[in-house]
Amino acid sequence: MARKVVMHWSMKKMIQMIVRILENKFDCFIVIEGNRGLGKSTLAIGLARGVSREFRKKGSKDYRFNWRNSLVYTKKETKRFWHKWRSNGIGDEMINVTFNRDFYNEDQKDIIKMMNMNRDHCNFFNACVPQFQTLDYQIKGLCKIRLTVVRRGVCIIQTPNRTIYAQDRWDTATNQKIEKEWIAKGIKNPHYTKLTTFRGVMKFPKLREKSEAQYQQVKDDKRNLVAKEEMGIDPDEVNLDPYAIALEMLVAGKVRNGTFLDGFAQANNIIPATFKSQLRSRLQRDGKDHKVANYYWEKKAKEKERGSI
Repeated sequence: MARKVVMHWSMKKMIQMIVRILENKFDCFIVIEGNRGLGKSTLAIGLARGVSREFRKKGSKDYRFNWRNSLVYTKKETKRFWHKWRSNGIGDEMINVTFNRDFYNEDQKDIIKMMNMNRDHCNFFNACVPQFQTLDYQIKGLCKIRLTVVRRGVCIIQTPNRTIYAQDRWDTATNQKIEKEWIAKGIKNPHYTKLTTFRGVMKFPKLREKSEAQYQQVKDDKRNLVAKEEMGIDPDEVNLDPYAIALEMLVAGKVRNGTFLDGFAQANNIIPATFKSQLRSRLQRDGKDHKVANYYWEKKAKEKERGSI
């Protein structure tokens, strides 16, 4: 029997489905993926506010949306969230806490453990990431709905297949093969219905100007906390030399990539290009390799993978 697919979904229909999941005493963990600037956060905020609104109509105080409390960025905030009950959260840059090469990170282990142990807490959580496949495999296994933003205001809906023997409910190998055929043929508008996990297409609106401003303010403030957390410093410490901290982390192999350094520079009100230039000068002065990118552990990991092939 062919699987039943509802081709066109509305935000209202998606929100109502999420509410039914939560009312049936299940948690609802959604992953939203897509390239930068396509509206992942916009979609996550729309769903979170919609779910909050639906419960408010029912006279419930659960799943309230609050700009500062519902937007989660740091590992500490993420761990705190999964201890809550019937709460509403958005991991706006979830890749910071669930990257698949961070398996050795104790904080990540704790987060995965809490997500598994506290599934009866009936929380609703949206995780925004650039690419679903870069998530830890256990996180992918916990995902109930995968929303892939393919262009601004449009996403495709995917859910895991119901399987008994197959370990990969997302049917990654089959879907990768289908996608490779699209790439080989140069297809610009793929028929996503061919994906075995495809369940429909949904359009979503952009944020209003006031909401966009509120979101940007919280995002800027909390990125500062992320940068400091990654550097292993107390967010309340303000008199530390950012260059000295960055150099120490670089040499110790604790900086993931240039994007992280850019964020750390901005958090300290320094132009990223100027920040990296100063780092190069200091490395050269100390007689070390002054090419900053050579210190990124993400780059080293990729080179190691290529060398093992």
